[in-house]
Amino acid sequence: MSSRFTLPDDPELAREVIDTNNAIEMRRTENGLLGRLWGSSASVPNNLAALTILIAFALGAFYTLSPISENFSPKEFWAILSPLITLALGYMFGKKA
Repeated sequence: MSSRFTLPDDPELAREVIDTNNAIEMRRTENGLLGRLWGSSASVPNNLAALTILIAFALGAFYTLSPISENFSPKEFWAILSPLITLALGYMFGKKA
């Protein structure tokens, strides 16, 4: 999927524009669909930790506010979710060696 762009009149600048566009297209091809979703390989672990936190909060809020929590109290449910959330937060903001 190539994008249309206008080339400048200067041949050297036009070459740089083409090279930059080729580098961007190559990076998109290397990353693929999941690369666009999760980002580069350096940021994937932090993105997954953040996604884990968001999913855990969403599940906790849904369970707390829904009427299905008859057999299992929301307090017990949050007792299970809170270590997962703090683990993910520790991974995201902890000291990296």
